[in-house]
Amino acid sequence: MKSIYKFIILISVLLISNNSYSIEVSTLEAEKRLEFSELFPKRICDNIYDKSTFGTEKKLKEDVTLKNFFNLKRINLDEQNSTLSLFLDQRSFYYTEPKLNLIIFNSLSDDFSDEMSAINKKVIEAKTQKIVVCEYDLNKSISEGKFFDFQMTYQDSTKVVSNIDPKILIFYDGTVEYIYYDEVVTYNISDFNYKKYPFDEQSFKFVVYSKVFEKVSFRASNKFKILNDEMRKVNFTNISSPGWTINQFISYPYMETLVDAYSDYAKHSITTEFLIQRNSISFVFKFIMPIVMIIMITYLTIFLPFEFYRISVCITLVLSLVAFNLVAASSKIPDMPYLNVFDWFIFTAYINAISVLIVTFIESIYVGHFMGYGQKDILKVPRDEKTGLLKFRKISWVILLIILIISALIGYLYIYK
Repeated sequence: MKSIYKFIILISVLLISNNSYSIEVSTLEAEKRLEFSELFPKRICDNIYDKSTFGTEKKLKEDVTLKNFFNLKRINLDEQNSTLSLFLDQRSFYYTEPKLNLIIFNSLSDDFSDEMSAINKKVIEAKTQKIVVCEYDLNKSISEGKFFDFQMTYQDSTKVVSNIDPKILIFYDGTVEYIYYDEVVTYNISDFNYKKYPFDEQSFKFVVYSKVFEKVSFRASNKFKILNDEMRKVNFTNISSPGWTINQFISYPYMETLVDAYSDYAKHSITTEFLIQRNSISFVFKFIMPIVMIIMITYLTIFLPFEFYRISVCITLVLSLVAFNLVAASSKIPDMPYLNVFDWFIFTAYINAISVLIVTFIESIYVGHFMGYGQKDILKVPRDEKTGLLKFRKISWVILLIILIISALIGYLYIYK
C-alpha cells in the first residue's frame, strides 16, 4: 500500500514540475517570441532565396525606413572593471521590399500542391499577410548577396557577443526582418561620476546605427511601442538590474547630419537612454549607520570625566572606524581622483575622532603636569579646584561640535555644489 502511495506522489510531482515549464515567464505581451509554425515548404523557400538579389548593390536605390524592436532583459555593471553589459533577449529591424512580394507571388503561382493550398487557406483565414513564411541564416544570406547589408553597429561598444545565430525572416507580404537573439553588448563606463556614491544616479546612452548613410531612416515598430508602454506600467521591473533601480528608460530615432565637401550624409540611429539609481539601503545599514554611531559615541566621550579611561575608549573607537574604512575600501567602485560622499563621511568621522583624542591628550597633560595629579587621584580633588578643567571641557564641547558641523558642511559643498 505504501508503494502505491509513493508512486502516486511521484506522478503528482512530475506533473507539477512539467506544468511549471509551461508558465509564461514574462507578463509582457510584446516580449513573446514569434513562433514559426506557418513556414513555406523548403523547396519554396529555396526558390525564393535563389531569386533574391537584394544584397548585390552596395547602395540603396530607394529610401528605406527600418522599423526597430529590441527587448532589453538585463543590465549588469562591473564597476571595478568599469564595464556595463546589456543583455538583449531579441533585437530586430524590418522593412517591406516590393520586389520580394513579386518573387513570393511567382514562386507560389507555380506550386499547386495540397500543402500550399492548405497554407494559403490559413493565410486567408488569418486575414493578414504579416505571417512568417521563410527563414534564412542572416550572415550567410548577406555574404551571398541575397539581402542588403545595413551594417548595423553598436556605437562605442567594446564587445558584442551573439549566442544564437541571427536570422532573416521573410513575411507573406514581402517584409524582410533581420533578427538577432541573446546578444550581450559591453561598454566602457570609465566616465561615470561617483561623487555622490553610494547615493548616486548614473545615466547611460547606447546607440544602434547604420553605416549606410544614404536613403536609410529609423522608426520604432508598433511592437516596440507596445513593449515600452507595458514597461512603464511595471516601472521597468521587467529589466533585471542587480544593485540598481531603473528610474527612466526612453528610446527614440535620431538623425545626425554629416557634411563633407562633396555631399550631405545623415547618420540615422535608434538611441536609448536610461537613468539608474543605486540601491543604497544595504550600504547604509552595513556602513553608514555603524559609522554614525561611532561618530556619536566618540563625540559623547568628551562628556565623560577624564578619570573614566576616556583615552582607552577613544582609541578603541578610532580603531573601529579604521576597520570599517578598510572594509568599505574594498567596495566595487574603482579608485577615483576625487572624493565621494562616503569618502567625505569617513573623513568627517576621522576629524571628529582625532579632535576628541587631541582634547583628551590636552586634558591629560593639564591634569598631570599643571595640576600634579594622576588619573586616579583626580577623583579625590574637590570640584572648586577643578574649575579650570571643567571650563576647558565646556569650551571643547562647543569647539568639537563646530568642527563636526564645518567638516560636514565643507563636504556637502564639495559634493553637491
